[in-house]
Amino acid sequence: MLYQVIRPTNGHVIAKFEKSHDYYYRFPDGCEVPLQVQYAWCHGCELFVEAEKLFTTQEIQQKIENLSMKPEEWLQDIQSKMPEFAEWMQTQEIDGRPMLEVRIEERRQRRESWISALNWFEGRKSTARCLECGSMTAIKVLPWHEVIPHPYGEGMIELTFDATIVDGPLSTWTPPPIYFDLEGNRLTAADDDSDKG
Repeated sequence: MLYQVIRPTNGHVIAKFEKSHDYYYRFPDGCEVPLQVQYAWCHGCELFVEAEKLFTTQEIQQKIENLSMKPEEWLQDIQSKMPEFAEWMQTQEIDGRPMLEVRIEERRQRRESWISALNWFEGRKSTARCLECGSMTAIKVLPWHEVIPHPYGEGMIELTFDATIVDGPLSTWTPPPIYFDLEGNRLTAADDDSDKG
């Protein structure tokens, strides 16, 4: 899906965002959770940019609750909603292990990561940042499908998305994930390497 900032009067595209990067927080205890993205105008960059959208305590608690479902209840839930998928999953293997077992373990690990994230986020001091320059004070978040004045220019703009199906083969290459600390600062390659050593 392609997110874009347009001029609603003529449909002219001012900025495009292809969701190609995966952003994650990496906390001091080593746990990682996805970083939510919102779109903004950054006065520091003088560009439309991707910015953090901070999780609320309620959102994190909901994720923990969803992942706290007992394995048998989770499987029953899948069977009631997608019986063919549940049956298929029970017959498959990943690296010689039953897929169901692997998925249950992944859910347990994700739950532990979100519990850790809740503890770290409670101590966060900074507000949402621009993912380009790291500014907290220069961003103006854009509302979805609402025509607003350009934050740093003339005329009106609107944040929307283009769900057009792309002709031709899709790229199978995906860029490596980008990591941020609990205050939303981008971690450098050296920071990533030091965590693995």
